[in-house]
Amino acid sequence: MGDAERNIVEVVRADINLTQLKRNMDFIRKSLKPGVKLMTVVKGDSYGHGLIPISRAVEAWGSDCLGVVRLTEAASLREAGIKLPIVMLAPLMPAQAEAAINLDISPMLDNDIMAAELDKYAGIKGKKVNVHIKINTGLNRYGILPEAALDFILSIKDKYKNLYVEGIYTHFRDPELNRDFTEGQIKSFRDVLSKLSEAGVCPPVAHSSASGGILMYPEAQFDMVRVGILLYGLEYVTGRKLLPQSLQPVISIKSNVIKIREIKEGEHGGYGDKFIAHRDSRLAIIAAGYGDGISRGWKEVLIGGRRAPIVNYSMDGIVADITGLQESIREYDEVVLAGRQGDESISWDEVCRGINVEVDEQLQRITKRVPKNYYYEF
Repeated sequence: MGDAERNIVEVVRADINLTQLKRNMDFIRKSLKPGVKLMTVVKGDSYGHGLIPISRAVEAWGSDCLGVVRLTEAASLREAGIKLPIVMLAPLMPAQAEAAINLDISPMLDNDIMAAELDKYAGIKGKKVNVHIKINTGLNRYGILPEAALDFILSIKDKYKNLYVEGIYTHFRDPELNRDFTEGQIKSFRDVLSKLSEAGVCPPVAHSSASGGILMYPEAQFDMVRVGILLYGLEYVTGRKLLPQSLQPVISIKSNVIKIREIKEGEHGGYGDKFIAHRDSRLAIIAAGYGDGISRGWKEVLIGGRRAPIVNYSMDGIVADITGLQESIREYDEVVLAGRQGDESISWDEVCRGINVEVDEQLQRITKRVPKNYYYEF
């Protein structure tokens, strides 16, 4: 039973603006060359935005396929009735081959062991399996070396009758900050495609650009791009302003003031000695702590459209000093931890610079006890 069925209103929550998500998706599509397909990457619970709701939305809006990195993500999508093609962007183990066939996904492939396992179970099930070959052009994580690509694809066509090489792709190492290296990766990938074309075995779908490369390297859009954190309107390098103004964040984190405390100069506010009042102070206790993913070091919150410093932390709450806000703040007032309130805002980039973490990592820290509220603007 979900929170909605229980009719529970939780004090700390994530508001997710699907209207803005659609705007972001439309902007990205308009940035693509004609005919270029769009893979929506929904790994990591759609970057913390919710695997199933986001996938259903982009399916309705015309995404060409979904990208995941865990078999459990693919299983959840199929159980939810998602019909879009699903591409596995990380290696499978041999023990997962049968499940991959049953889920009707397109695995990435970079070795003969997995090719044999997938072919075996595809034969048993009477299926033809689409695979995407990964080329290692310098990230040095997964994939085969460029010089091995032709022989590998020829061997698949020769030995494994139940596999179809639908795609070939690579992944940039540092597209935002190292243009020379990225251009070298693009050239290496193009060379592979040329050799495969000359041999008549080039797969129909080539892709290289993820969020960091889509807008910066239009020449590398090829047949498809993989959009992840860019779709959610978030900077993919903390501290760098790389996104166009049209791309805006989709997710805000909000809570409420659940208690206001008046303390005297020299008294403590919260655990330990982290905050000792140097004057008579007014503190707001806010229902959001590291048990919700609000990491120690989060600097400020918005209350009444104004910034208030966080002065102490616990698992279930934070303490904000509202002395400077006079008497305007009341118990149960809304608090914004990341997002906009009135004319003021706290961006995810600002939050993450303050706690020295990348945005995509912090989004993974928001815990499951923070419910997601999806809405459209009207």
